[in-house]
Amino acid sequence: MQASDVERFYSHVLKGPEPDSCWLWLGAISDDGYGRFWLPTANGQRAVAAHRFSLATVHGGLGAIEGLTALHWCDVPLCVHASLEPSTHLLLGSRSENMADRAMKGRMPSATAARWRRLSRAERSARSRQLREELKTRGWDEDVVRELVHGIDPDHPTLF
Repeated sequence: MQASDVERFYSHVLKGPEPDSCWLWLGAISDDGYGRFWLPTANGQRAVAAHRFSLATVHGGLGAIEGLTALHWCDVPLCVHASLEPSTHLLLGSRSENMADRAMKGRMPSATAARWRRLSRAERSARSRQLREELKTRGWDEDVVRELVHGIDPDHPTLF
């Protein structure tokens, strides 16, 4: 991981106004609604999930996080707020920890889930792209971020 890659990465990040705010990715977005960051390779380039690259910047590089999963504390696909501070939104964990977190937050169907709210992959991608465009146009607007990230009413799906 080169210093120039890290600098280029953070040039695509808009940090919210509070220490515990999301840091939202303004770069490329894949069809699953997550950010994508392109790294140069000997044969061209390769895509890395933006939130994983962010975790790699604080945990010693991409090799250091290989085999681990990124747990989103905030459940926002565009959030790349990774730090060693308690305010971090991204944590490293195992696949089973990620599945337990997903189940605890009601993001997977089950017989005991009172209500399962989930956008399709295409809808999540569209909402992520809409949020990115709003942030690029308006900057950080708390009302817009709240509406697009958390939904308009309790029955409106969140980004996840």
